[in-house]
Amino acid sequence: MSLPASFSLPSSLSRMSLPSRWRDEALAHPTRTIVFASLALRCLTSLLLLLIFSLVPSFDASAATLSHAVSPYLQPFVRWDTVYFVNIALEGYTHEQRAAFMPGLPGLMRAGGEGIRWLRGGKGVASGDDVVLVGMAATAVATSAAAVVLHRLTVRLFPRQPAFALTTACLFLLAPGRPTLHAVPYTEPFAALFTFLGMLLFYKNRDVLAAVVWALGTTMRAQGVVLGVGFFGWKWVLRRTWDGTLSGRFQRFATGVPIFAALSFLSSLPFLAFQRYVYTLFCSDPSSLRPWCTQGLGFSYGWIQSEYWDVGLFRYWTILQLPNFLLAAPVLALSLAASHSFYRSTFAFTLRSTLPFLPLSLAPPRPSRKSNPSSPLTHPSSPSAALALIPLIHLHTLLTLLLLTTAHVQIILRVCVTNPVFWWYAAELVCSTEGGKKRWGRRWVGYCVVWGTVATGLWAVFLPPA
Repeated sequence: MSLPASFSLPSSLSRMSLPSRWRDEALAHPTRTIVFASLALRCLTSLLLLLIFSLVPSFDASAATLSHAVSPYLQPFVRWDTVYFVNIALEGYTHEQRAAFMPGLPGLMRAGGEGIRWLRGGKGVASGDDVVLVGMAATAVATSAAAVVLHRLTVRLFPRQPAFALTTACLFLLAPGRPTLHAVPYTEPFAALFTFLGMLLFYKNRDVLAAVVWALGTTMRAQGVVLGVGFFGWKWVLRRTWDGTLSGRFQRFATGVPIFAALSFLSSLPFLAFQRYVYTLFCSDPSSLRPWCTQGLGFSYGWIQSEYWDVGLFRYWTILQLPNFLLAAPVLALSLAASHSFYRSTFAFTLRSTLPFLPLSLAPPRPSRKSNPSSPLTHPSSPSAALALIPLIHLHTLLTLLLLTTAHVQIILRVCVTNPVFWWYAAELVCSTEGGKKRWGRRWVGYCVVWGTVATGLWAVFLPPA
């Protein structure tokens, strides 16, 4: 299959040394290209982890103490949060701090480990090796699937940009947090997969399925609450109420709110159920109640994050954490630049769409700037295209600011994979025909290649960031 003669590749692809036939094949068969690239990067990252682990002693081997030992060849894959996932998979939630991690990935690892045990004849118990190998295999599938779904989401929202969509997926695979995306059992690949798939279903107006998919994602990371409330609130409360005639506004609001509440509850259900489960584990004995048992709704999540990981507004803003802010700076800068560029080019339209109840004098409905085919994110092709992107931009901006002000800022190096706007803006830089943006695109690709390799080495010897 060849491309139409009128189709032109972006400069980022046309400058490649690959033969023209290979470029055409990549664009003609994007899914195959994406899966191959994902598996190739996983093999390279895993081999690099093993090589560095065999040559350099771990900085803190004691921190990797597991309930059940794993083989030496698997030890470099068990670092940081993976230690918790393996221990939960083998023992359950025996310690309070483990409740900071949702049960989806540990449960999947344990189920797969039991399957391996059954294949061995049902003897003994699932071992550390079993659950780690299952986690690695599952995340390999999730990473490839997430990249494919991101490509399809991009095609859905930018239908006349096939090269832009493929570039987006390839840049996603080059994410700076390479070990957590391409080697070890971690939740980010699953969070990305379910986030992107739910968004794709949402934009296909299949809201119940979107809520179910986001609920599945919430079993991995507590994200369904934000996604459900944000997207369904935008559609069923804000836009449904204000789109249309003034006379039917109250009726639309009254009928939209119950739908919003039901869909949001569905996407949040695993989080709520897990909080209830944790409450029964640690708050059943009146003589040993934990502080969070009697606070608010009795949810453990926020209290544990604050108590054990020092998460809170500006609590990470100390001189000692300056190196982590510097490590996160490239990703933070790109994230903030994406928000700024979109809001700058569509300010009046975005303000009017987000706050339609404002007086016209405060938010006049001025048209957005002209569209730019080489900047499909920041200069949308039409008002309808811009309107579809606004909730995604708002979510992107909110999450970036939360990571900057409240969380361990360096985790943005790995959680950025769950944010499609981030990758669309990176792809816009890479595919741009403007000299300045093009240079920044090349710099971003170079940064991802270099830092991804460095991050793999740091992971192998148990050094931050993680």
